[in-house]
Amino acid sequence: MKKHTKTSLSLAMASASLPLVTYADNTNNAIELDTLTIEGQQETPYQTKKLSSPKYTQPLRDTPQSITVVPKAVIEQRNAMSLEDALSNVPGVTFNSGEGNGGVGDSINIRGFNSGTYGGSNVYIDGIRDSAFYTRSDMFNIEQVEVIKGSSSAAWGAGVIGGAINLVNKTPKLEDFATISGGVGTADYKRLTFDGNKVIDADSGTAARLNMVWHNSGIDGRDWFERERWGIAPSISFGLNTNTRNTFSYEHLTDKGNYDYGIPTTKSGKRASKVNGVKWDGYFGYRNLDREDMRTDRVTWKFEHDFNDAVSFNNQAVWSQLQRTYTVTTPSGANASLRRLQGVTRYTDTQTLSNQSNIIWKFDTAGIKHTFVAGMELTKENLDYKSGGLRYGSAMVPNNPINPAHPPSQFAGNKEIAYTSKIEADATTKAFYVMDTLKFGEHWQLDLSARQDHYKARITDTKSRTNTGGVLSAWTDGQNDTTNEKLFSYRTALIFKPVEYGSIYASFSTAQQPQSIRIVTSGSLGDDLSPTKGKTYEIGTKWDLFDERLSLTAAIFRTKLDATDFDDTVVPTQTYSYKQKTDGIELGVAGNITNRWSVFAGYAYMDSEVEGQEGWDDGITLPNTPRNSANLWTTYQFPYDISFSYGVRYVGERSIPGGRGTTMTNASKTVVPSYTVHDAAIAWQANKNLNLRLNINNIFNKHYWRQYNGRGFGLPGPGQGAQLTAEYRF
Repeated sequence: MKKHTKTSLSLAMASASLPLVTYADNTNNAIELDTLTIEGQQETPYQTKKLSSPKYTQPLRDTPQSITVVPKAVIEQRNAMSLEDALSNVPGVTFNSGEGNGGVGDSINIRGFNSGTYGGSNVYIDGIRDSAFYTRSDMFNIEQVEVIKGSSSAAWGAGVIGGAINLVNKTPKLEDFATISGGVGTADYKRLTFDGNKVIDADSGTAARLNMVWHNSGIDGRDWFERERWGIAPSISFGLNTNTRNTFSYEHLTDKGNYDYGIPTTKSGKRASKVNGVKWDGYFGYRNLDREDMRTDRVTWKFEHDFNDAVSFNNQAVWSQLQRTYTVTTPSGANASLRRLQGVTRYTDTQTLSNQSNIIWKFDTAGIKHTFVAGMELTKENLDYKSGGLRYGSAMVPNNPINPAHPPSQFAGNKEIAYTSKIEADATTKAFYVMDTLKFGEHWQLDLSARQDHYKARITDTKSRTNTGGVLSAWTDGQNDTTNEKLFSYRTALIFKPVEYGSIYASFSTAQQPQSIRIVTSGSLGDDLSPTKGKTYEIGTKWDLFDERLSLTAAIFRTKLDATDFDDTVVPTQTYSYKQKTDGIELGVAGNITNRWSVFAGYAYMDSEVEGQEGWDDGITLPNTPRNSANLWTTYQFPYDISFSYGVRYVGERSIPGGRGTTMTNASKTVVPSYTVHDAAIAWQANKNLNLRLNINNIFNKHYWRQYNGRGFGLPGPGQGAQLTAEYRF
């Protein structure tokens, strides 16, 4: 049995009429037919109606949780190339600056909460946790980015206290299209992409898709940075629009260059500031030493089968691997040399093998309609980790003193690298979950979810050795260890639908985060403590207005964390509990106001505080959690196929711990100033095949800190820049 093909309406107008159609018979007498009117709706590319995960069975409008989906149109129009670029369209999300045992990479806060500081991942790809710690630098194979806010372990698994980020990959469709694009711009920006889809056999639902990228650029407003990467992502589907569907896909990305660790900073009063004489574009690494090479590979098989209209089954099996080597030099305003560490080196090989199965069953009991999901997840993650640095670091030629405005960028010492520690570790997740959406007539709906995770983490091999003036000792075995934890989480929500196109909801959800969540990023089992617990209360409403082409959302929430730690102030050492919480409001708009005017915007207010944590002042805010943040991207279609887009991002001031960031007090904290950045784009559809777009980023060349670290360095946001992109569709 074939499903009905979903028609994609790309009509330029909401309706069109074909008047006075005539027919001439063989007697040359004209027959006039009635006017035929075709009605359709213009696409609303900024609006998303449903999440990609099969666990979310209801429309986004009826899903009782704050969720922002950054669609493909916004990603493309903003020329967003990294995950950080894409998430700049989501308020309430911040990135921590690098370092820690997990090294440097995407350390993301949602509502102020991070899945295990510098290591635990709250990022998923097609619903599978992407555990490796690295910078997700390219979106060439991403269809959309889904940000699920609030405690969500019942749906996503361990560690999701503040929320989760799900990247949705591109897959084949039953339509032929191909787009090749090329771009040039400031900072030596050069980029080529291809996205092509071919229907091989429409009757059997066979189609293939290919995405490719080549990219080379620096960073606007930053000296001496260069990244070069290439990627390829083929996929093929069988049985699209039939009862049995299979999709096989592969993705590869190689990314090489040097890492931007920022510039030396100091405090002016409590406010963050760069060191006097240091330039915003200053480079404090070494061009002949610092390096980051990264390779990711991912193989996916998705299987779906519809037994009938009421019962369906889906399974997804994934293998992925990240291999990454980097050597970095860290700046620091706390040292006279304006550098702290030179030649810090890490190697990580992270592999994940995961399988998720879901069965979805729709049935009625006593007039109550159920959409029931039962599923299981089996995941094995492995880490091979090595750390070290310059073998002859202590004997290198001093690079001091330096001129803050022109620091030496060539390392003068011996650049040989030596590893001094090695760890092999793994984690196993066995999870079982059930979800049920109960509908009591047209107006009331109840959501219930529960999940049990059996989480096992092991250090299977650990070795270390000393480095004394370049003389390396023999490797010494360390202690292996294992932890087992059972994690139970749940969610309940009541939804009232006064009309079909709107909903009002109240929800409560929980999350649990094991102490060993960083095991596959840093090889750390954490402390022998009970899991950290999270909970979220939320009341919200969602409406699809203007013929359901504009989605409006609003919510008030409280997300709370309860954790235990060791009290070092007493002998013998005892455990104690502390709390963190964020109260807030979130607003969202996505879709079309008119046929020509599209908007994607959001606002988040977050009032956070810490209570009872050793070394922290009670009532102090969570790190890197601005009270206010907002974003807007809007596009207007002018005549002659010209469109103009304007974007603005605001992030309020936020506080950062001093030193290594283990504690934060009102006296020691650093306040990072707020910033507002304006962007714009103008596009011209030259003909049915060719589209030209000019992006202008950071129009007023605003200097700001996109990431900041209390240890004396901060990462400036990109400066003013422009990219010209030509897209040819055929």
